[in-house]
Amino acid sequence: MQTTVFRNGGSQAIRIPAQFRFDSDTVDVEWDDRLGALIVRPSASHRMDAFFRYLETQPQHEGPWPYPVDENGSFDVIAFFDAEEAA
Repeated sequence: MQTTVFRNGGSQAIRIPAQFRFDSDTVDVEWDDRLGALIVRPSASHRMDAFFRYLETQPQHEGPWPYPVDENGSFDVIAFFDAEEAA
């Protein structure tokens, strides 16, 4: 497939055919020496976005927490050892 290369200010630009449109407003561009090719990918708005999207697909924990926590949500070491001794 060929496309047109043109100047946009001091930079070169290319026209991307409609079937390869990006859903994002920005892209990441890098040169891959191994492939000898320019790689163009949609930019994530944040590096962790894919991770958080993955977490949204995972089942939510329904039961009691496996470890005791205090009122601040921190691991309660004393309660943990008290439970271990009681078991």
